[in-house]
Amino acid sequence: MKYVFSSILKDVISGFLKEKRSLGFDYKTEERYLRDIDKLALSVGLKDIVITKEFVQSYTAKKAYEKPISRTHRVRIIRELAKYMIRMDYDAYIVPPLPKNSYRSDFIPYIFTEDEIKRIFTAIDEWSVSKSLDGQYYPQRYKYTVIFRILYSTGMRISEVLNLKLENIDFENNTFTILNAKNHSERIIPIHVNMMNILKTYIIHENILISNGYLFKGKNENVHLDKSTVDFFFLKFLRLAGIPHPQGGPRVHSFRHTFCVHRLKIWVLDKKDITALFPYLCAYMGHRDTRCTEYYLRLTADLYPDIIHKTEIYFYGGDQDVK
Repeated sequence: MKYVFSSILKDVISGFLKEKRSLGFDYKTEERYLRDIDKLALSVGLKDIVITKEFVQSYTAKKAYEKPISRTHRVRIIRELAKYMIRMDYDAYIVPPLPKNSYRSDFIPYIFTEDEIKRIFTAIDEWSVSKSLDGQYYPQRYKYTVIFRILYSTGMRISEVLNLKLENIDFENNTFTILNAKNHSERIIPIHVNMMNILKTYIIHENILISNGYLFKGKNENVHLDKSTVDFFFLKFLRLAGIPHPQGGPRVHSFRHTFCVHRLKIWVLDKKDITALFPYLCAYMGHRDTRCTEYYLRLTADLYPDIIHKTEIYFYGGDQDVK
C-alpha cells in the first residue's frame, strides 16, 4: 500500500520529492526517511509548516540500534528538506552536517595481499582450462578469468561489471562507461591497455556481436550472470587458492577495497601528491563524496604503518617533505 503523507508538512514534502525526481533522482530510499519525518510531525502534533531546531534534533538523535551511516543519511535528508523549505519561504532550521568521521563503522574490509591475488588468479586460470569428468572442457569457465581481473584492476562494483554491455566499451580510448551505478550515478573510467586486450580476446572468443548485449550472459541472451553465481565460484576459487574464508573473511567486494588501498599505497610510495590525486580517485570509484574514499586512505595507513606519516599530511596538513 502506497504511503500517503498526512502531516502539516505533507505538501512541502511532496513538493520536495517532486522537485528531486524532476532533476533525475529516483529518491526511493530518501522517501522512506521523509515518511519518518512526516510521522514525527504527526506524533508531536506539529501545527505550523516549520522545522524547528528541537524538531530536527529529535529526528536526528542517535539511535542505539542503527549504523552510523544511517544517521548520516537522516541528517542529509532533513538538511535538504530544510533548504527546500527556506527557498519556498518557510522557516526551517538547517542542521550542520555531521563530522567527517561520523559515518565510520566498525567493519574492517578484507584487503588481499599481493601474494593472495597471484594465487587467486592462478587458481582461476588453471580451473578455467581443466576438464570435466567426461573429459570435456567447460566453455563458460573462461568468463570468470575476465570478471575477476576487471574487479581487481578497476575497483568496480560487481553489479557494475555484470551490467557491462559491448556498447559501454570504448576500445579506441580504452574506457568503460558505467551507467545506473550506485547513487544513480554515471561515470567514464580509463582502463589499462592490458585489461582491454584481455577483454578483446574474450569478446572474440565468445563471439559477442550485439552492441546492447551483456558481456557476461546468464541463462539466456537477455540477462546477465547472476551475482549469487559469482559469489559461489568466488568461494570455490578461494579454496583452490588456499585462502581461508572465516566469518567476516574475503568477499567479492574485497577486490574493490583492495584496488583502492593498493592504489593509494603505490601513490604514497611513489611520493605522489595525494591531495591533488585524491579527488580523481573519489570520482573514479564512483563515491558520492570524499568521505568514503578517505576511509581507504586511513585503512592504507593502518595496514602499511611505514607510510602513515605520508597519509597524515593529507588529513592534518603540515610539512610536505615529511618522510
